[in-house]
Amino acid sequence: MAEILGLGLSHFGGFMFSDEEMSSRIKARLVDGSLPPSLDHPSKWPGPMRDEWGNDEGASFAHRHREEYFGGLDRVRKALDEFRPDAVFIFGDDQYECFREDLVPPYCVFVGDEFESKPYLRARGLGGDTPNIWNDPFDTVIRTPGAADVARYVLNALLAQDFEPAYSYRLPHQDYLGHAFTNTLMFLDHRRTGWRYPIVPFAINAYGSSLIRARGGIVEKGGNNGTARLPDPPAPSPRRCFEIGRALARIVRDSPWRVAFIATASFSHAFLTEKNFFFYPDMESDRRRHAELAAGEYLKWRALTVPILEDAGQHELVNWCPMVGAMEELGQKPAYCELMESYLMNSNKCVAIIPPA
Repeated sequence: MAEILGLGLSHFGGFMFSDEEMSSRIKARLVDGSLPPSLDHPSKWPGPMRDEWGNDEGASFAHRHREEYFGGLDRVRKALDEFRPDAVFIFGDDQYECFREDLVPPYCVFVGDEFESKPYLRARGLGGDTPNIWNDPFDTVIRTPGAADVARYVLNALLAQDFEPAYSYRLPHQDYLGHAFTNTLMFLDHRRTGWRYPIVPFAINAYGSSLIRARGGIVEKGGNNGTARLPDPPAPSPRRCFEIGRALARIVRDSPWRVAFIATASFSHAFLTEKNFFFYPDMESDRRRHAELAAGEYLKWRALTVPILEDAGQHELVNWCPMVGAMEELGQKPAYCELMESYLMNSNKCVAIIPPA
């Protein structure tokens, strides 16, 4: 039987940029008048958030946060290199990149022999040509091999098990992989040693009813662009994504390939956490999710619902559910699972390695 490696990481784009730039969202909120009086000055913030801000507007903490996260990535990359996969599935969200008004599937497998990424495509919001930590040109394009045969094999087998995934041989609306996949590839090769593993991008509509309304921007509660229409359909449920992961585990286990499943997303996101005024993440909920994951209590993730995730700003945890479901099916437990907390840096990051049993 083939072996499967489970991995998890964040794709927080801020890590690509300078220590000073990583707190730009907080700096903007302090001057745009959107904060309530209870949070409109650092002296009013939770103690840990004030500590992160320090006397340099978070730059020193940003440096430590990146170093800690990249240290975790080094462990993930080492596990991946030692495993030597024939293919790598990446489960990531689409934020109005390939999923738009003309077609919004709950999830979609992209099938190709090669994929292109433009890592700094979304950096226009930071000023157009914001310098990155690698000093890459702003228009850098990266080419990554695809595992088309593996993707087709899995799609056929999923359909035989009564799952109906969408699939596409083209990236609609843009020529480049979405940010979740691009950032994952960039971070796993942050030391620039090269990437040789063929990938299968598995995109998930984690933003559900907010996808079209927000169009890749800030998700806000209430309304549908001022109309009284019913809300758009929600994201696929954690349960459904979990069960797809279980099916994928069965399929790959009986295949001729060694495959890594990579879940890519931070836990709660500040800009999604309404109860914290979209200012900092849901720390307590993230700690509960991390404790469950680290203990291998995967079925607790299957029991989550879309409203529970959205209340905590954890929309993107559905990206983790296929990998977690696969690990439940295979009886594999984490060998490494660390939560890296931050009030300032938009999200709490989790890095995990779940090796074959």
